[in-house]
Amino acid sequence: MRVLLVNAPALDYIKYYNSNAYTTFDYGLLSIAAVLEQHGHSVQVWDGFVDFRKAKDFVAFNPQLIGFSVIAGPNMEGSISLSKEFRALLPGVKIVWGDVHASVLPEQTVTPDYIDYVAVGAGEFTMLELVQHLETGTPALTEIKGLGFKVNGQPVINERRPFIKDLEALPDPAWHLIDVKKYSTPGLNTSRGCVNQCTFCYNKSYNQGYTGWVSAQKIIKQIDHLQNTYGIKYLRFNEDNFTFNRKRLREICNLLIARKRKIKWSCDARADLSEADIALMAKSGCVDIGLGIESGSPRMLEFIKKDVTAEQMAATFWNFIKYKIRTSVYILYGMPTETVEDFETTQRFLTEKLDRPYYMFHRYVPFPGSAMYDYCVEHNLIKVPTTLEEWPEYVKYYGHKANLCEVPQEIIEAAVLKWSTTYAMQRFRFTLKHDKSYFWIIFKNPLKFLKELQGLWKYQAQVHNYHRTVVKEQRQKLVNPDVLSLSRSGNSKTVV
Repeated sequence: MRVLLVNAPALDYIKYYNSNAYTTFDYGLLSIAAVLEQHGHSVQVWDGFVDFRKAKDFVAFNPQLIGFSVIAGPNMEGSISLSKEFRALLPGVKIVWGDVHASVLPEQTVTPDYIDYVAVGAGEFTMLELVQHLETGTPALTEIKGLGFKVNGQPVINERRPFIKDLEALPDPAWHLIDVKKYSTPGLNTSRGCVNQCTFCYNKSYNQGYTGWVSAQKIIKQIDHLQNTYGIKYLRFNEDNFTFNRKRLREICNLLIARKRKIKWSCDARADLSEADIALMAKSGCVDIGLGIESGSPRMLEFIKKDVTAEQMAATFWNFIKYKIRTSVYILYGMPTETVEDFETTQRFLTEKLDRPYYMFHRYVPFPGSAMYDYCVEHNLIKVPTTLEEWPEYVKYYGHKANLCEVPQEIIEAAVLKWSTTYAMQRFRFTLKHDKSYFWIIFKNPLKFLKELQGLWKYQAQVHNYHRTVVKEQRQKLVNPDVLSLSRSGNSKTVV
């Protein structure tokens, strides 16, 4: 069977922001593609964030099944639009949605007439059995675990498919189906799931405590393949918690150290690593890390069940700096119950405990599947979309306009403006103060230094223009109060 797997492009300004700032592989689609190819099916992958073809360009391939990887974010609008467009271009094609959003809201997702199926949870074997059904009639739709579909217009969701216990048995991702060199950051996903309980995260309901791991030995083989085939010199481990399994982390680091060829790498991590592990990571080639600190307020850390204290996070941060690993901090603001005191405590934490590091400032958006989303629903803080097509506006509204916390909007806007206009300078200042050795690159490789400096300032401009564009769009829509029905949510804290 001919199958097209799609990571849909977003709105033009979001597509521009992502394609020029940070792009990495859609691991889920590449894994599904590999399993389908392993069983003799013809597959193409269209990643709209780096591949700017149009739907009509795939008519010649004439796919019989089109699968969309969809989260409640930048690509949802594109997924809706392209699903409709493919339905018009290829009237007989079957369309399936998967990934987190389809998994946590399967009934609502499968309801529109332009979606035939949803895949709940990991999609490799659900998609394989669906393709087999479409070709041969077996297994029956009702027998395919993890599948949702419609009967007489009403959604039917089958029993959930068990988690894949042996990730080692899966074939390597189908990297040959994408143009690897178009991505700013080649990546690997070497684990699934998370045992932590962070209330803002989807993991607890989506993975239900499940964790799965690819062995250190297989990871090294995949790195060798990416280096030999595509010449990559830097990669990122794109997964929920690459460093959680400390035994495996040490095995990977030691194997990387033992290799004759070097590679630079990065990942995200919880801020609770030991100095010994950080030293080993640095020796093995780790050059960048993203730390999920979220807040400097002890009360908020307890509220979101972070299970790491501010003091522990500060100690971990400075150990990364000690070993010359560039460290970016993730801060989450605008969460329910957050007060001015909490907000200011976080700002002081960044200034006094971390010496004004470079950080990513993310506004909290209540996504379905998380405990904090349920809290927002229970406390009438949000208006939940009743149809799939309301979700893109929901994400933009709660991501850029609504105020779910107790911090006045003007304080939030001032902090965001300061961040978006000083990010590059903060990064330059912090590096100059705490990692002077980095600037030897000016003499060793001046072209690389100039390229990195240009990229840094370009990224800041994109961040600033992105926020400015979204705010402008929201203000234009709010000229007519009927355009954005979500603004009438009944939430007294919402600033319209």
